[in-house]
Amino acid sequence: MNQKLSFGEPFLETRYLESEEAFEVTFPSVLVNLDKEQEVIINGEFELAPLKAMAVRDVTVSVPGKALLIVGYDTINLADRITMNALCAAWKSNYQLTGLPQHKNSPYIKSPKETLGNVSVNFCLVADPDAPSGIHKDHADPKVQELHVQIVGQGAVDLMKSQDPDSMYASLPLSAGSTHMATWNKEGAYTWHRYRSITPCIFLGVEVH
Repeated sequence: MNQKLSFGEPFLETRYLESEEAFEVTFPSVLVNLDKEQEVIINGEFELAPLKAMAVRDVTVSVPGKALLIVGYDTINLADRITMNALCAAWKSNYQLTGLPQHKNSPYIKSPKETLGNVSVNFCLVADPDAPSGIHKDHADPKVQELHVQIVGQGAVDLMKSQDPDSMYASLPLSAGSTHMATWNKEGAYTWHRYRSITPCIFLGVEVH
């Protein structure tokens, strides 16, 4: 299956791949393995582990499970005011989505969410540098596996001892095309954590149920 998705348009082209034996990737793209168990094979030799991501171009990918391909990430310039304004106008702010007072001036702007079976994905623009999200460890679905895949710019996932911002004990840096190691243990329990922009950026939020 090779299905074009619309949740990133007109800024990012996204394709959902499932049970694809040999899909040709020509343009610079971010490849995200959405499968919890099976590797994606690149050029018949390199294995992209489950729930991992990487930047690729001019490759053939074999997807026995499922994957997401994001094309056009290298063309987005967030320093361009026209581009930034267009993104902010097309997507919705945290405050628009939740109506919560604490989100009124949030620089987090989100695309529509796409659900692909047991996987939900959406893009998130963080319009400001050094802008942390809320610190959390619980999710609506206690079995969810949450990933942040960096698409444009730089960010980090910070690990915390508590909800106190000063309790950070580790930071997992993210550059375009990368994701982080699991922030949950073998039982599926999370440590306190948050996403934090380093530069204005876009990341892909992934929830695997």
